[in-house]
Amino acid sequence: MPRILFSGLLYLILLPLVSRGQYIPLSNHYYDQLMQKYQEKNVSLLSSMKPILVNDLDTMFDIQHTLYPRILNNGGKNSFAFRKLFNEHLISYKTSDISITADPLFNFGIGYDVKEPKTSWINSRGLTLTGMLGNMLVFNSEIYENQAVLASWPGSFVSGTGVVPGQGATKPYLNNGVDYFYSSGYLSYSPSKYVNMTMGYGKNFIGDGYRSLLLSDVSFNYPYLKLTANFRKIKYTVLYSQFIDRSSTLSAGFGFDRKWSSMHYLEFSLGKRLNLGFFDAIIWENADSTGFRGFDIQYLNPVILLRPVEESFGSPDNALVGATFSYRISQHFRAYGQLLLDEFKLSHMLSNDGWWANKYGYQVGISGWNLFRIPALNARAEYNQARPYTYSHSTTIESYSHFSQPLAHPLGANFRELTLMADYQLRQWELSFKTTYAIYGSDTAGRDFGQNIFIPYDRHVTELGNSIGQGLKTQLNTTDLKIAYLLNPRTNMRIEAGISSRKLHNELSDQNLFLFTIGFRTSLFNIYDDF
Repeated sequence: MPRILFSGLLYLILLPLVSRGQYIPLSNHYYDQLMQKYQEKNVSLLSSMKPILVNDLDTMFDIQHTLYPRILNNGGKNSFAFRKLFNEHLISYKTSDISITADPLFNFGIGYDVKEPKTSWINSRGLTLTGMLGNMLVFNSEIYENQAVLASWPGSFVSGTGVVPGQGATKPYLNNGVDYFYSSGYLSYSPSKYVNMTMGYGKNFIGDGYRSLLLSDVSFNYPYLKLTANFRKIKYTVLYSQFIDRSSTLSAGFGFDRKWSSMHYLEFSLGKRLNLGFFDAIIWENADSTGFRGFDIQYLNPVILLRPVEESFGSPDNALVGATFSYRISQHFRAYGQLLLDEFKLSHMLSNDGWWANKYGYQVGISGWNLFRIPALNARAEYNQARPYTYSHSTTIESYSHFSQPLAHPLGANFRELTLMADYQLRQWELSFKTTYAIYGSDTAGRDFGQNIFIPYDRHVTELGNSIGQGLKTQLNTTDLKIAYLLNPRTNMRIEAGISSRKLHNELSDQNLFLFTIGFRTSLFNIYDDF
């Protein structure tokens, strides 16, 4: 039924097909440059739902110059080989109604952990293919084959879950390595400049920060159907997705259990400074105690706020609501934030009694561009927190998660985190710094203190008196310093070197990792290991 439904919708979408609708890659590198331009020009952009369609950008901007500002101005005068390596797509074919590009993807790197000591390395090879047919249909596909010997972290995460953070399941390689495959893609159809329909296998992100408490790109790729309407200062997105719960398996030969989600996000501008957004999500399992359930057509409702729908038929499904804001303070600064409500009662909130089911989180942050009047000197400060048991549910499969990772913040719940970031670009050189400091409460003595969202919430330790950091209080600090030389902006191809540290401390453990790395890679999606 689910496959028939998705196939039928796709057929109806493409039936009148006679392309428009290309997405900007979901990489912080590109969106930082994009927001810098909009901030400078005092132009409003509904940017919280990512990736963003090129069609949604203001026509006053030259997208090529905005996203690829460091392509050499005299590139057209250089040799064919020089242009293909450093300025252009490796393969490009274009006619009046067809455009196809192809580029190699790779990540070759080596690292050395001083504290352990241990040598790590990665060898990734892949390909990206993008095509535009007419002015309405766009397709994209990316594939990677990877072998690696991982550093102690995220190596220990892989040992416990069998998953490389955000990049898929592993199988053994040689004596101490892993082998894993990564793929993503989408088919995007824009029948008009106001409407887009996308079927894909990949990730989405909601928010204006480095983290998201609503929907992030931390976990692995998933199949989705996304419908978007954008009318100048109002943008509305409906997202239907299927997720995997690796903690439970179906009968032999059918893999892991599945779950579904229906999400809505409405974002709009109030003047040139303030953007507001409203979010809701429902997670339900593919099969429950009554038998096979599949995609619940009651959640096809395209109107935001599904919580009343869920309550109307006595559903036990996991429902979340949230809100976002971003405010342009000046030409150089923008404030932003999020509020996530999983479950709560106002009476318990007002009494401040620490009721376990008051599950919520929030984010506040500020971004700055061209600081101290220095072009391309940017910075960010961001604070996130989530109360114990947020995102968890009565069953493991209905937790707000996918492929052994949270769908929102990588720390799960029961945490406070501060992130500081800065970067500077000079021609093709980039220098970046990031540090995170978090306090969270781990489970101990077999008791659920609310950090692990995969544990059913009915195992909570106490009814009242719950607070952030309860359990085994753990302090985590990660720091990254990188320098890179950008070779080809089209694929974010770069040579980079870096220093990373990770310090974790609680009463039972002290971890102190210090890693030197050097690599040559393309970078079209975000990779997170700072948790």
